[in-house]
Amino acid sequence: MDDPLGNFANIDVEAFLRDSEKRVADFAAAQEGVAAAVGRATAADGLIAVECTAQGGVSRLDIDPRAKRMSAQEMSVAILAAIRDADADLQRQLSAIMTGAFGGGLDRALGDPDTARAKVAEAQQAFDRMMGDAMGELDRMRRKLGY
Repeated sequence: MDDPLGNFANIDVEAFLRDSEKRVADFAAAQEGVAAAVGRATAADGLIAVECTAQGGVSRLDIDPRAKRMSAQEMSVAILAAIRDADADLQRQLSAIMTGAFGGGLDRALGDPDTARAKVAEAQQAFDRMMGDAMGELDRMRRKLGY
């Protein structure tokens, strides 16, 4: 005789719920981490300091008054170098946050926002399918048991 619950009877619902809660918590922690991440760098012996965030790019630029001794070209090169280094620092932080939350799969996607969005959409679709399958199975069981 077939098991009326099918393979669904073998699912550890508690473990499934714990895993789902952990994933939601990991995602929330990753969002908070991304929001709080600040890439920092200096150039020209510390006379130029830059901060970058994921929300707004360059969020702070400090130029020490002693930097006025530099030519405009030297200052421009130093500012651009500090921006690049601050952005690289931010990207390292974001990579660590995403790897910690989602594993290495998103690590490569961080350099390409379109790929990162596609990975997030893929994960959302997989979750939606899984929940749809689970709800469908529950509905099938309900009907089979006469509820």
